[in-house]
Amino acid sequence: MLYMVDCAFSDSDREAAWNAYYTRRKLDEVLAVPGFRTSQRFKSVNPITAPYLAIHTVDSGDVLASEAYRSLGGGSFDKDFQGCITNWSRNLFSGLDQAPAIAEDELLAVADEGREALAQAEVPFSWLQIAGLDRSVQYRGIACVTRTQGERLAQTSNGIVRLYSPMMAQRVEPANSR
Repeated sequence: MLYMVDCAFSDSDREAAWNAYYTRRKLDEVLAVPGFRTSQRFKSVNPITAPYLAIHTVDSGDVLASEAYRSLGGGSFDKDFQGCITNWSRNLFSGLDQAPAIAEDELLAVADEGREALAQAEVPFSWLQIAGLDRSVQYRGIACVTRTQGERLAQTSNGIVRLYSPMMAQRVEPANSR
């Protein structure tokens, strides 16, 4: 299952510190929770209301209700940053057992509508079904694309596709946590 967190950060003066915290300490904590397998963060290529996206691979929805997750502040951020998190949504999706690792020179294409229109796209989308949490969308399509493919998708999708650049390589759970 994929656990996806979309959000914005409202304090541009502290945004670099928040990104450093999220990419290091927050993901260290998340990946220490039994059942979290991978994590990767992204930022939208174009301005949108929630430009940050984190994708985590989890064993099941039970992981997000576990004592281990809750005890580490699961579902929230450090108090120094929590008040600056806006346009925040958390969704759990079924349809893939593991999130794709998006390389530095690739983009993640995301669509929350237009499944039929994107069936003819030059790249295949993996379509995920909503399975829990906020349920802010019914389904989500994701695809790993080259920058050239992403530019073409952006031009031909009539705003359906959002493009994200990876902020970091995909992190994998520590080997000793299995």
